[in-house]
Amino acid sequence: MVNEQLTLQLFSQTMTSDARSIKAAEQQLFELQKEPGFLSFLLNTTNNAQLEIPIRMSCAIYMKNMIQRSWNSRKTVIISPEEKDAVKPALINALITNYENNHIRPHITESIGAILKWNDDWVFTNQVVELLQSGKQEYIYPGLLLIFEVCINHRWDMYGNRQYIDAFIDSVFPVMEQIAGQLVNQESHKSNEMLYLILKSFKYGCLNNFPSYFTNIDKLNSWIQLHLFLCSKPMPSETMALDLADRSLDKRVKVNKWAFGNLYKFIAKYSRTTKAINQEMVDYVFQNIVPTILQEYFKVIELWGANKGTLWLSESALHYLIQFLEKCAIENTLWSMIQPHFESIINHVIFPCLCASDASVELFEEDPEEYTRRYFDINKESSTADVAATDFIFVIGHKRMEEVNKLLPLINQVFLQYQQNDVIQAAYQEEGALRMLSTLSSFLTSETDNAINLESIFSHFVLPLLSDKKHSFLVARALETISIYQSPFSDMGILSQIFESVYGNFVQNSSLPIQIVSADALKTLVISNPDIHSHIKSQAPQIMERLLKLSKEFEIDTLTEVMEAFVERFAEELTPFANDLAQNLVDQFMQLGQSLIQNSNSNSISDQDQEFQASGMLQTMTTMAMSMNKVCLVSKFLPVVKFVIVNAQIIFLTEIVDLMDSLALSSKSLFNEFTPEVWEMIHDVLDSFQTYALDYFESYKIFFETVINFGFVQDQTYLPAFLSILTEVMGSGVDYDIQCAVELLISYALSLKEIPLFASFCDAAVDEEIGLDDALIVKMFMAGLYCKPLETLQICESKGLLLGLLNKWVSSNPRTVFSIKLQMFGIMSMFQLPELPSCVTGFMKPLANKLVKLVQELPDAMSRRTKIGNGEFDAEDDNDNEGLDFYDEIDDDFNDSPLDDIDPFSKLHEFFVSLQQYNPERYHIVMQSMDSDSQDALKTILEFVTSSL
Repeated sequence: MVNEQLTLQLFSQTMTSDARSIKAAEQQLFELQKEPGFLSFLLNTTNNAQLEIPIRMSCAIYMKNMIQRSWNSRKTVIISPEEKDAVKPALINALITNYENNHIRPHITESIGAILKWNDDWVFTNQVVELLQSGKQEYIYPGLLLIFEVCINHRWDMYGNRQYIDAFIDSVFPVMEQIAGQLVNQESHKSNEMLYLILKSFKYGCLNNFPSYFTNIDKLNSWIQLHLFLCSKPMPSETMALDLADRSLDKRVKVNKWAFGNLYKFIAKYSRTTKAINQEMVDYVFQNIVPTILQEYFKVIELWGANKGTLWLSESALHYLIQFLEKCAIENTLWSMIQPHFESIINHVIFPCLCASDASVELFEEDPEEYTRRYFDINKESSTADVAATDFIFVIGHKRMEEVNKLLPLINQVFLQYQQNDVIQAAYQEEGALRMLSTLSSFLTSETDNAINLESIFSHFVLPLLSDKKHSFLVARALETISIYQSPFSDMGILSQIFESVYGNFVQNSSLPIQIVSADALKTLVISNPDIHSHIKSQAPQIMERLLKLSKEFEIDTLTEVMEAFVERFAEELTPFANDLAQNLVDQFMQLGQSLIQNSNSNSISDQDQEFQASGMLQTMTTMAMSMNKVCLVSKFLPVVKFVIVNAQIIFLTEIVDLMDSLALSSKSLFNEFTPEVWEMIHDVLDSFQTYALDYFESYKIFFETVINFGFVQDQTYLPAFLSILTEVMGSGVDYDIQCAVELLISYALSLKEIPLFASFCDAAVDEEIGLDDALIVKMFMAGLYCKPLETLQICESKGLLLGLLNKWVSSNPRTVFSIKLQMFGIMSMFQLPELPSCVTGFMKPLANKLVKLVQELPDAMSRRTKIGNGEFDAEDDNDNEGLDFYDEIDDDFNDSPLDDIDPFSKLHEFFVSLQQYNPERYHIVMQSMDSDSQDALKTILEFVTSSL
């Protein structure tokens, strides 16, 4: 039995200010919750109006958490089936009782939702229908809350598994539709709250997956009409009296938002066939429902354009309206409905959404940080009208280029108007024209069919705005326009003026948005116009110094991208400042990293911004390590590597592996060996495999390859620890990790001339669950034959795999320089053995002919590698590639390998000379095994090599 008095005392104790007392109470409650009936007690207390609200709230929260954790659990707390059966109906009664209590109701609905998440057998459809049909608000509202919980918790039920949700919708939606028809003509707060619940229930119940309810087209059309009515219904005067910030929170505004939102999600879901949606349904939607929606939308657009006092639309409503129109613009079958109204859409909706406003300019002036995040942060996703309008313009440029000619006169007219009269309204429109121009610019370059003289536009209209003293927000927009324009300038005069103006704003302007977007514009200019590098290289150090200072003041990923671009292109100019630059980056990263660790339990937007910025800094460090090849930065960046590895900052693992690899290669390049700091990194990495790193083994591959190729060949101190990790991976049964380990073993064999774990490889090669690729198996076999031919053959024979591996080898078709050379060297190495296993002698003919064929194919492979490296390779013109496998294999040709420095033709010549001299019997067997064509080809090849020596 639950000691009710003690339990209530303990809940009261949890609300004191004494941390020790709170902890003691929580520990006692943790033990008490194991008592039978504890959950029922919590629910009864939550429902007891005689108790104080804080106690009831505390019990309600504990009840919700207990249900979420333990309803289906068999661990510490077990809720008996009898108690579950008692709690479920009691929760519904508690919801009815507390439907107006904003402190208690949310915890009850979340408790109901938690049970629904785990239980398909809790059916209360009849009770919901009774509540809806009562005609009383105190019952209808709880009924709608129950519908919402069912729909949101079953929203992902897929086709073929929707029996529960479909049966529920079939029963309750007709009644809910009748209630909605009554509520649309009411203006009370509660009626709008109920309409909001209805629309959200419709969204979750009907728009993620097709409900059987919609097989009745009349029912679908009724719901569409309901949404359209809510889209076009004017806001009540009390809503319009609110300021914009409060207005967006009003339930009536949210109802309007989700009326538009649901219709957009409807077309997004029902415009393509699925298992549940057949072509007949899609055709009906396109031919009947979309025209109906558009007809009403065009009326809304005209009203919105004519008088915003009659019909007001929120940012979110406009966002969904524009997204619907964008979808229609993409679909060829729907575009014909949009096209006659295109100019009206642009003039009344799209262009106004792109223009500045009193609110945006106030934000620019009063809160520049928020303005920058809102408008210039590329990593910030936003469901706003201006973003949707930009996307719409982009779709027009991409899909409906013929319509762009209708947009250009508007842009030109606005530009001319502002030059003639720079009043504030003209300035607002100037921003809209700039945003349209920047979105369309990539479709108007000289390489496109609709090319216009963009450089002249930049010279006459954009460049003057960079020094606009009256409207600073236009300076920022002009800079953004430059940052988006990715094509090179042909007129160096215009480019020089633009660069100087951008540079001036970056260095001298105190406005944060202008500083950030001017930095971005500088990045675009130096990337797209390499001809200016020689002219501006002297300014690179000052730009970098300013970027570092700015990145300390404001966290945004854009700045790290700009720094990376400058380091990559002005490495020599920045080398004298490399140590200071590196230290600044390290200090900032460490500060961000510590902050992220301290806030590791949160998932705020601020944390995500810091993660983006820290990731960008690591990429900049990597670029520095690769580009600044006259200075060693290992000691500078070592604290960063240690911080990430030791603190298991997995979110940065990809970036830190790239950084370590670059530092190791830099050390090798500068000193022809790994410095002690590099070995310290290697030690920390290997040590991390004792705790967490084994789960991310694949991520370390590129770094381990570098360590094998350039580290272990000189110092084998950490080799046993590395082999221990490979041993564990090879026995893990994890297919992708084992594949990665085999690739590392190939590098190991070629670099260190040893084949550890070859027996483990053989076991993996025949394990169908691991499913190693045949090409990889042959490469490992070849690597073994190349460095340890006798041991390789003995292990394969002892495992009973030799015959199978020889067959795979003969039937393989290597296409890369690396694979061809490896197979050539494998054959020659094996043929030089004093004795060959009997099964190998049976393969002399195919292998001898294969050796000649490989030599013949090598020049084409080398040519193909060169073309790919120069970006000149056309896969469609090459008959040897076989789909994606070719692109996976070609990576081998661009990775460092000990085979790179070996001339295969000279080695072939040495092989036959040596074989003829020291093992004439084997030489005779090999030559006799070749067919006449191979013999002739080999003779020609050897004569050519001899003449070249």
